[in-house]
Amino acid sequence: MGSKKMKIGVVFDGDLQVGGGFQYQRTVLNLIRDLKDKYEFVVFTFSPENEKYLRTMEFKTIILKRKILDKIKRLTLRLDAFSFLLTKVNLVCDFEKHLEQEDIDLVYFLQPSGLALDLLKHNYIITVWDLCHRDYPEFPEVNFNKEFERREFFYTRALKKAVAIISDSETGKNNIIRRYGIDLDRVYVLPFLPSTNIYIKNDMNVKEKYGITTEYYIYYPAQFWAHKNHVYIIDSIALLKNKGIYLTAVFSGSDKGNLNHVLEYARKKRVIDLIKYIGFVPDEDIYSLYKNALALVMPTYFGPTNIPPLEAFAIGTPVIYPDLPGLKEQVGDAALLVDLNKPETLATHLENLINSEKLRQGLIEKGRNRLDEINNVNRISVLESIFSDYEAKLKCWKIK
Repeated sequence: MGSKKMKIGVVFDGDLQVGGGFQYQRTVLNLIRDLKDKYEFVVFTFSPENEKYLRTMEFKTIILKRKILDKIKRLTLRLDAFSFLLTKVNLVCDFEKHLEQEDIDLVYFLQPSGLALDLLKHNYIITVWDLCHRDYPEFPEVNFNKEFERREFFYTRALKKAVAIISDSETGKNNIIRRYGIDLDRVYVLPFLPSTNIYIKNDMNVKEKYGITTEYYIYYPAQFWAHKNHVYIIDSIALLKNKGIYLTAVFSGSDKGNLNHVLEYARKKRVIDLIKYIGFVPDEDIYSLYKNALALVMPTYFGPTNIPPLEAFAIGTPVIYPDLPGLKEQVGDAALLVDLNKPETLATHLENLINSEKLRQGLIEKGRNRLDEINNVNRISVLESIFSDYEAKLKCWKIK
């Protein structure tokens, strides 16, 4: 009897409007699709909308349901005082029941997921996007309402049990090892790629569609969290306005609680007419929004890597990015760097871009070169090495 392929359960736990997180997961799914000849994949998701997308990629997909009783069971399993007793009566969460039914050998979480804490009989790979609650604990979204403690609880427990940990960069890898005492050979780097939707070339008049009346605009696709630092752009736009330079800032992305603050700040600075909030953008508009922008401006505090600079590099749009550790390493010499304490540095860069086509074209060329360097990383081989190493050990206790 021929041996069966190792079966990997992939958890796709996001939705279309999550932003970069969703795009990252979609990119990884495209990568593992190339490994279907060697391994069998079953994708688990909570979203029916994701199921429609996954079926177009020809993955077997199982929809998970969020149940109150299962949530209670999961929370109980996380209490050390009860977990040993519950394992004796074979009490497992619904997710693990699905894993058993599908005969899954290894679980791959495409994002940090609390489900990893509930697994009693399955090994897993975990993805860590960032540790920004440790980099900048002052921001409300990673600190208030016990969010800092929740993240620490998760990473402290989940990382040390993982078969492998996926990080987005060498900076991220080093932070994982240093902060949580993880062995060096358990952490792998899988750099971000531009999202696939930017390659939908749909040349359109975005200025007309979105009511942009100034000659130039800058683009910032980001959810409205405090750490995204939209107010920095507003300060710079106000400085330019005082010099008689009128530039529109186009913001896209869902509101995570900070949108009203950003708009009120723009009113206070008397530049609300130069701010265009366009909400969630359909895939077919993204290419033109980037292509026609004076620059992608992304003054975020969080990193160390982000997807929009890669998208801008791919399309041919200059990038303006923070001069912060980790973030500046992502872009190399292919971006103009700004001091987040000095909005005048952004204002100066924007004025220079308006006045110098040579500067603009030079940045576009450097961006393409930087993206080529990033694309030269063989991401498939990284995943294949993790899977094959685990498969060699799996036969010690399971016959395929």
